[in-house]
Amino acid sequence: MPKIMFNLRPPQGSFGGGAFFVKNMSDYLKNKGFDVVYSLEQDIDLIFIIDPRKGDHKINGLDEILKYKQDNNNCKLLYRVNECDSKREVSINIEPLLVRAIESVDYVVYITEWLKTYFHNKYPQLNKENKGYVVVNGCNDKIFRQLDHRDNIGNPIKLVTHHWSNNYNKGFKVYNALDNFLNMKEYKDMFSLTFIGNYNPRYIPKNIKIIPPTQGEELCKLLNAHDIYLTASINEPCGMHFIEGLSCGLPVLYDTKGGGIVETAKKYGFGFSNMNELLDGLKLIKENYNEYKNKIDYKYLGSARCCDGFYKIITKLI
Repeated sequence: MPKIMFNLRPPQGSFGGGAFFVKNMSDYLKNKGFDVVYSLEQDIDLIFIIDPRKGDHKINGLDEILKYKQDNNNCKLLYRVNECDSKREVSINIEPLLVRAIESVDYVVYITEWLKTYFHNKYPQLNKENKGYVVVNGCNDKIFRQLDHRDNIGNPIKLVTHHWSNNYNKGFKVYNALDNFLNMKEYKDMFSLTFIGNYNPRYIPKNIKIIPPTQGEELCKLLNAHDIYLTASINEPCGMHFIEGLSCGLPVLYDTKGGGIVETAKKYGFGFSNMNELLDGLKLIKENYNEYKNKIDYKYLGSARCCDGFYKIITKLI
């Protein structure tokens, strides 16, 4: 039975997309008969690096993993790249460590073509044969699913978004602007906005409904109670939030500066680059609601497609 280690332990409670990827992938591999562990121990066949840093739920960092590889040469290293500095308003200078990890492992998987292009353009030394496979995120569609079907929506249009991180680049410039729009009756009659998660502390919304971080079935029910999913994140490597919204049957309204988000969202929604285009998109999706809903490919959005992609890579490596 092959033994696979993840260097991030699946956390309890509400966390970001990377943590839930580990949960979904761990369950998938266990069902395939793999021995899945979350710390360095004897006879590991493959180490799945989720984050090369050490701390919090990240049990072992890159240096410890490379030392293990040096002492256990048959162990393969697979790195799922899901980070970059540009997704934050203020850089934390994480990319030198990410690049070192990419250069050090046996196989690299980026979570979108956008992220792969970002790294390969910025760091030309990464343009190597085994340095660029892509597997796009998928969500747990046993949890995130459409609970009922509607062919049309009324007024006001019920917008929803959810973010565990309160990083300003998660779209708070747009969310704050919409909060101010909702001071005016014409917009209050047009739409409402619910934010689920941790709101950026630089602004206190007056008209947006705020719900604390939520997960699982409760989050699914909340998403299903709305009409359209809004994501204004910029430079996002991929994002899980809007995929969960789509999987609940909500067409998506997305920022065209969304980075990896755009690759999937453009198939199922409307992109905006300013507030006028956002409002136009609201009207367009409302007028063609059933058409937008019928475009959603639930099988593609599910975690099985994502896990299958990684499984094919793993079975080639070990």
